[in-house]
Amino acid sequence: MNPVKLKKILVLSTGGTIEMTPMSHGLTISTNSKVDVSSANTLDGADIYVKKFFNLPSPHITPEIMVDIATELRRIEVTKEYHGVVVTHGTDTLEETAFMADIHLEGSLPVVFTAAMRSNSELGVDGPRNIRSAVRVACTEINNLGVTVVLNDEIHAAGRVTKTCTSKVSSFDSPGYGPLGFVDDDRVLYHRLPIWRMNLPQGQLVLEKKVGLVRIVAGFGGDLIDFLTETNYKGIVVEAFGRGNVHPDTALSIKRAVDSGVIVVITSRCYKGRVLAVYGYPGGGSDLKNKGALSAGDMAGNKIRLFLMACIGAGLSKEQIEKLLSSL
Repeated sequence: MNPVKLKKILVLSTGGTIEMTPMSHGLTISTNSKVDVSSANTLDGADIYVKKFFNLPSPHITPEIMVDIATELRRIEVTKEYHGVVVTHGTDTLEETAFMADIHLEGSLPVVFTAAMRSNSELGVDGPRNIRSAVRVACTEINNLGVTVVLNDEIHAAGRVTKTCTSKVSSFDSPGYGPLGFVDDDRVLYHRLPIWRMNLPQGQLVLEKKVGLVRIVAGFGGDLIDFLTETNYKGIVVEAFGRGNVHPDTALSIKRAVDSGVIVVITSRCYKGRVLAVYGYPGGGSDLKNKGALSAGDMAGNKIRLFLMACIGAGLSKEQIEKLLSSL
């Protein structure tokens, strides 16, 4: 009988609750903290390697650090030194780092992000099982899956997943879409495959820092858009009401931003559904389109901001960005 060919899987650790230990002042990361991969070492067909890349709580992960992670993953994708990579990460910004990697990678390298909602010192710790499930997904032969996020035995697409609860182990979900599949005791099961991915042009990943995000609420938003415009921001993502609508005064602020050369992208503060130029009243989606704002479809504001930072950083024109967004 031929021996099973082992797949080299790298666990790239970046910190987060999955590595934290309790201290007198609360959970924190120590210099000696490390990710425990013992739950995955017994998997048939997987040869596990571990590399500590960062050691940070996820609120400390900046877009620049996300670029470092995505760049390292791209290097591995090109060199093919591993068959797959599992990235352990804190949960607060995991969805953004995973999305950054997804828009930068070509897709030939299986990359799976995972985390823990509970530390190793708590009852019902979920980290070891999540790592085991993530490694199993990284070993699965699926083409063009893109970067995935695996927690609570669910597999989610990086472009759709979000953290929905502050504490539950079932926090990660893809509202309106659901998981791609599940990790069961005997196999990885896919119920659907993503037919949509956003990809940046290949090249060095460079971010424009001056891209803002404004969440519109009743009676507020326009002043902040004006402030960002006046302080030379290059892009603004506006999380508007419903289908992509704002107050008439806010619409005028958006028009001033566009006229100043700012790329303004409209998304919705709703968890599900697309923005669309349906309403023609002052401040309606059609009015904002006529004023020069772009549409981000059903993308979440925090992710489309990263995408816009990367697009502007790559030197793409407004027309090129609009074309990339047209599939949403």
